[in-house]
Order: sequence, then C-alpha cells, then structure tokens
Amino acid sequence: MGSIGSKQSDPHEEVITVLSIDGGGVRGIIAGIVLSYLESILQGLENDKEVRIADYFDFIAGTSTGGLITAMLTAPDHMKRPLFTAKEIISFYIENSKNIFPKESTDANHHDQEAKTKPQNASIRDDVLNSSSNTNIFHNIFTYIISWDQLPQPVRKIFMFFLQPKYNGYNLHETVKECLAKELVISETITNVIIPTFDIKRFRPIIFSTLKAKRDESMDPPLSDVCIATSAAPCYFPPHLLTASAKEFHLVDGGVAANNPSLLAVCEVIKEKKVDYSKILLLSLGTGERNGKDKLEVGDPSKWGILNWLWQNDNSYPLLDILMSSADEMIEMYMSSIFQSRGLSENYTRIQAELSFVEAALDDSSDENLNRLLKIGQDLVEKNEGILTDFAERLVDIRKARSSK
Repeated sequence: MGSIGSKQSDPHEEVITVLSIDGGGVRGIIAGIVLSYLESILQGLENDKEVRIADYFDFIAGTSTGGLITAMLTAPDHMKRPLFTAKEIISFYIENSKNIFPKESTDANHHDQEAKTKPQNASIRDDVLNSSSNTNIFHNIFTYIISWDQLPQPVRKIFMFFLQPKYNGYNLHETVKECLAKELVISETITNVIIPTFDIKRFRPIIFSTLKAKRDESMDPPLSDVCIATSAAPCYFPPHLLTASAKEFHLVDGGVAANNPSLLAVCEVIKEKKVDYSKILLLSLGTGERNGKDKLEVGDPSKWGILNWLWQNDNSYPLLDILMSSADEMIEMYMSSIFQSRGLSENYTRIQAELSFVEAALDDSSDENLNRLLKIGQDLVEKNEGILTDFAERLVDIRKARSSK
C-alpha cells in the first residue's frame, strides 16, 4: 500500500488531483466507506458540510462498480451540485445489492420457457445449419438438449448455466437508470470522469471521459448507459449495446482491460493536460483483493481443459478471476515503481484491503456478506486514518491555493 511521506509539494503549484476507484461488484461498499470518511474529513477541515469529493478532484476514474461510484460522485443535481454524498453511496449498495444480484437469475424462467417452445422434431443439424456464422455450435446443441420435456430440471439448470449470463441485467439497468437521470450525459459531470469499457466488436478498450465527450458527440452517451456498460462483467451480465450520435458500441465490463484504472487515469491526465508525473496527486482505492490462500492447485494436470478454466464447482470463473486479479497486481506494481523511481512516492497513495475467498465474491448480496464488507471497510479506514487525513489536508491546501489566485 502506498503512503504519503513527510515531503510535501508546494500547494501553490498547479497540481492535478486524481481519484481512481477499482471494480469489484458489491465490494464497492469498501470504497464507499473510505470515500465517506475522506469526505467527512474534508468537511471538518473546511468547516463546511456542503463540500463534496468532486470539489477536490480534477479527475475521477472508475471501472465497473467503481464507474458507478464515479458517476454518483459527479452527477449534478438541479443546482449543479453533486447528486449524492459519499455516505449515500454506502446506503445505495446496502439497499440495492440484493436487487442487482438476486440469488436466482431473474430470467431463468424466461430462458427455460423459451427453450421448451422449440419444436421437438427440430434436429441439431438444422439448428446449426440455420444459425448465423457467429453463433456458437455448443450454444445450439445445449439449446436443443434443454428443449426436451423429459430432461430433469436439475440437469436443465446446469445446461442453462452455460447458455446465459448469471444475471439478465434487467435489475441492474433499472436501478442505474433510476439512480441517474436518463437525460444526463457524460459531458455534464461536475468534474472530469474517466470510465473504461471494452468493445467486443472492435476488440479494443473504449474510454469514456468528460473531456472526450465535450469534443465528440459520439463519445457523449447517457451517463447511466456508460455505467451499465462498464459493469457488464462477462459471465455475470450480458454485453451492453450503447448508441451515441448514431455510433454503436458493443460493450462489456471495463475490468477486462483496467479493473484498477489508476494507470489509465494517469495516462489520460498526462495526455489531456500535458503534464508530467510530478504534477499529479493520485489516490487509488481498491475494493479488496483475495489473499490467494488455497484458491486453486494443479491437482491432476490432465483435467485442466476448457471447462475447468471457465467454471469451478464453487461457481467461480478461474480464467476470468486470474486475468483480472493479475492485471490489478501488475498495475499496482507499475504505479508504485513509476512514482517511486521519480522520487514522487508522496504523490501516490493506494488504499486496499485483503479479503478471504468468501469475502472476495463480486455478487454475494446476502446480509451476512454485506455486513462483512461494512466491517472490512470500517477496519480499512481505522488502519489508514492518518494517511487519509494527511491526504485530505493536502487537497484542502491545493483548493485554497487555487481560490486565492
């Protein structure tokens, strides 16, 4: 974890302040608790209960659940002030997690009924021949199998698991759109935001940002759609088709490219503002990382085929988990090395918690797990009170220096 040293940059220098928030599903509660504490410290230092996180950061970057938090911190109300306090973000997760991540997929019955309506005399060969060239042959085979009336329901559910996302996304879409005004576009955020997604048609990352949106209408979609897209985690939610100014984007979770968006944020700031690292003050918030104990082991090497990489009996997705976790670790290594090698370690702070395998689940919305995450977030704040207070004081100094010019 990075920390703020005794060396301080001159607060009168033109420092660019950046906040980065990781993805992590329901674990966004952890980042929410840290942000709530930071906001309370800022309010105390300023003796003003109306100041908000967005007043102190020039750029806020967020991926997946971090993208949603970013939007909530920066969405304007009718007075052009932040729509949510940081504390209200915690309440949002407590109140809506069960709806976004229900224990049973809300579209299971729909898919089940759809499969049963297929003609019983339709052959697998006909399905394959009549399908488009980009349709997975195994999807056709599984669809045909679950159409059998005599297929036991437990077996049908197993096949359905491989045919559809764990959640249909309807509740996620409705919750986000209710949270953020439908007409609100990304160019209207109170401070600059950076939210990554990945386009599966173009096969490259698509980075939405306030500054890009102000220059290009096709990069200025509704903020709610961007949040849905950056949260569309493969296997968990379906991809999201987003259209802006007649331009189509076929998007999935930005976490496949940058679950920890801190490096991306720094690169975007350097490109947009033409500054070097010495002018950047960065706070990077994690949503917890697995401690890695006893997660996977080689066992019988011959059994590691496609299926075992894609799914385990504990309902985890080994390949996806490994790719996202390893990327997060590498980003943290890069960021620490970049700032330390330039003698700027005081300009980079990383706040992160260590989680057990159970605590690290992206979609465990049970009361027991939500209470665990609340406790983890509170413990993380207690552990980093001094660091967060020092960081808040620095933010206040920078803001006062700017207002005095």
